[in-house]
Amino acid sequence: MDIVQIILTLLGPLFFLHFKNNKAICAISPVVCCYLLGILFANIPGISVNAQISKLVTEASVPLAIPLLLFGTHFLKWFRLAKSTVISFVLIVITVCVVSTLVSLGYKDDLSNYWQLAGMMVGVYTGGTPNMTAIGLALGVDESVFILMNGADLVLGAGYLLFILTFGLKVMGWFLPEFKSSGVSIDDSINNKFEKFKFKLKAKNAFILILISGAILGTSLGLSQLFFGADNVAFIILVLTSLGIALSFVDKIRDFAGSYEVGQYLLLVFCVGIGSMANINDLLSGSITYVLFLGTVMFLSIGIHVLLCRLFKIDRDTAIITSVAGIFGPPFVGPVADRLGNREIVVSGLTSGLVGYAVGNYLGLAVAYLVKSM
Repeated sequence: MDIVQIILTLLGPLFFLHFKNNKAICAISPVVCCYLLGILFANIPGISVNAQISKLVTEASVPLAIPLLLFGTHFLKWFRLAKSTVISFVLIVITVCVVSTLVSLGYKDDLSNYWQLAGMMVGVYTGGTPNMTAIGLALGVDESVFILMNGADLVLGAGYLLFILTFGLKVMGWFLPEFKSSGVSIDDSINNKFEKFKFKLKAKNAFILILISGAILGTSLGLSQLFFGADNVAFIILVLTSLGIALSFVDKIRDFAGSYEVGQYLLLVFCVGIGSMANINDLLSGSITYVLFLGTVMFLSIGIHVLLCRLFKIDRDTAIITSVAGIFGPPFVGPVADRLGNREIVVSGLTSGLVGYAVGNYLGLAVAYLVKSM
């Protein structure tokens, strides 16, 4: 059964990536599909999941993915996007940090790990699941709590996404001005040439990229041992993020095709792994307090961000795409841009999401320790 679990964990994400343009898979998203795949496998009667394999997958995949997700980002070009894009994304980052801090303090008497949850919320709502996972690992969050929070994020996030894809566009149009073309084009910041490669070249590039990411992870582990004499996970995550950002300024690394795609694959592997650790009965019987905590942070952040965008005269499309980039990460930018009928905002949305990956770990850990000290 261990072999079946390993095959499912490694090949399931490849299947969903290969058929990501399928209407059903696109509607649900490969991320949710992989998470559900893991849950389904873990809850089939008579199936025994190897917890050690699941734990190894979840702890190794995200640290390897973080540098890869950052390699292809043009951080300097992001600042040359339309001013409204940068302002809108900065507003959502600030909003999430403030709301997470205040809400966590409100739960101080109800949840002993309130400060850890604050950091995780900043991470997930500025860059997405990779940040929440990295911060959770760095802060030593209990696996059961992480699974519950991740499940709640999927359910509530799906509700917000459904709202955006249906009547949310019209509702936000009542509050925010229409989009005006900025004339800024930086289509080279994100490209899909990797998808056009033949299998052998894809495999070669993926192997090289994983080696580079593995070397970064090894360096981070080595530095942790050097400075702390142990694996200080918070330090390791920060070093991983910093090295990933630093290498994004090296042209050969940044332009090496496949870094984002391989990083995305590793995240989907993580989703299967974390899903395989989830027991449906445990999820259903989990503390509603965690769900309320996450929901309060999410919807307060969204609401305040919309109000701030109105104050700063940010247009509807930019407000929505930067909100999606922060809350869901880059994978959801394309489908939402299609629904908006505005391809010009794809690059700014994707780049904002990748910048969120970069800043989320720093901000999440900073907020967590700030709240703990208060």
